[in-house]
Amino acid sequence: MIHSLGIIGGGNMGAAIMRGAIGEGAMGSGAVGPGAVGPGVIPADRIIVVDIDEAKRAEAEALGCKVSDNPADASDAEQIMLAVKPQVFPVVAERLAPLVESKIVISIMAGLSSRNIRAALGENARIVRVMPNTPCQVGAGMSAIALGEGAKEGDDELAMKLFSALGETVRVREEQMYAVTATSGSGPAYVFLLAEAMQEAAINLGLEPEKAALLVNQTILGAGKLLRQSDQSPEALRSAVTSPKGTTEAALKVMLQREMPGIIGEALTAARDRGIELDQG
Repeated sequence: MIHSLGIIGGGNMGAAIMRGAIGEGAMGSGAVGPGAVGPGVIPADRIIVVDIDEAKRAEAEALGCKVSDNPADASDAEQIMLAVKPQVFPVVAERLAPLVESKIVISIMAGLSSRNIRAALGENARIVRVMPNTPCQVGAGMSAIALGEGAKEGDDELAMKLFSALGETVRVREEQMYAVTATSGSGPAYVFLLAEAMQEAAINLGLEPEKAALLVNQTILGAGKLLRQSDQSPEALRSAVTSPKGTTEAALKVMLQREMPGIIGEALTAARDRGIELDQG
């Protein structure tokens, strides 16, 4: 069944969802993964993109989507996608609420529970929550999907199709969304920080910046691909590249002495706890 979709928010993630939905793939010519090519989930003329930014509306319109600057226009679609920042949601809710008929509302807003979203939109809202991450923009995303307040079995069907066009998906319980946000939602930033540190260290060791960047970026890409495609655990893969008394062992010894695994555990816990705080206001 082909649904019509109203996407409120045409920013980076909203635009990625729109492109995946119509089969345009991810941004850029180097897209990889399920989102790189596809037949599309929804025809462009059955999508309305709502954004106050004229340039973002023009981008969507050029791809054949309908556009508007009024969130209320999205309520005409069969399903609504909330792709705005949580702090913008109260303004959007004022234009949408109360929904006059039962409608699936897909939210990608981090830190806002389905209970709070439904309270703002009314009892006709059937909330499906999604926690994507920024690699969705290149077709290599990781998205967790949960049925929320008012939703029933099957209400996540379109969300699964949309985000499967942008990478991998997994169904979770809504109470697990705090852990998902800390792990995969915020996770790309942890990898980017690692890349920053490795590049800076490589430059300090005498490499030119552009060569350091290529060495680090491709190493992270290759390691991630190997990890994803291998049937071995991260521990086994690490052991395979760590020769006794070799260079890798020397580096890992420093990381373990500085308790890097413990730091990562504390970081994810802090991210989870902050998500709970944000949801509780």
